[in-house]
Amino acid sequence: MFKIKDIITISDYVTILNIVFGMLAILFHDFRFIYIAIVFDAMDGYVARKTNTVSDFGAELDSICDVVSFGVAPAYLVYYYFEGTFSLITSLVFLICGALRLARFGILDVKYFVGLPIPAGALVLSIICELFLKYSNVIGYNFTDIIVPILTLVFGLLMISDIKYPKYPNKIGMAIFAISLILAVFGIFEPLAVCAIGYVGYSVLKMDIEK
Repeated sequence: MFKIKDIITISDYVTILNIVFGMLAILFHDFRFIYIAIVFDAMDGYVARKTNTVSDFGAELDSICDVVSFGVAPAYLVYYYFEGTFSLITSLVFLICGALRLARFGILDVKYFVGLPIPAGALVLSIICELFLKYSNVIGYNFTDIIVPILTLVFGLLMISDIKYPKYPNKIGMAIFAISLILAVFGIFEPLAVCAIGYVGYSVLKMDIEK
């Protein structure tokens, strides 16, 4: 019988911070905690490789944390801020698609992502919601309550699509993304919105061109 303390590693503690911030997003009704969870989700793999602590346990833990931080948290917040029957249904669809995406990712061995990664799905959904909440007086509440659930559905379906998404951007792209993520934590959402929408749209447009 294996004791948790005997198999948990330093990279697993980083993964646990992912789910902690996912839970904080739910408790404090704040999308920005999801952005912080994304940072720790990216860091755990790096730490695991650098410390030679990659393990099946870590991979399972990562998926469990991801479904909370990037599935449950954004789905709940969409319903919390844009409540309604349509919002509830699309939030549930997003969550289910996210869980299916994680399950499929666990059995694939490819050099690219098949379907929109759940952290990216959570990110683009969260940042879109932030923008609609910020500019709701300009856009109009009625329009917001319709378009956000539709986008929730779209991002959910992209996660279970067969569209290929690149795994790792170049160093310049990573630097721009990191700066945008920091700005979003402090309430400046627009640069991160450009990054997130660009990543989601790039592979969709590329697929259409290749056809």
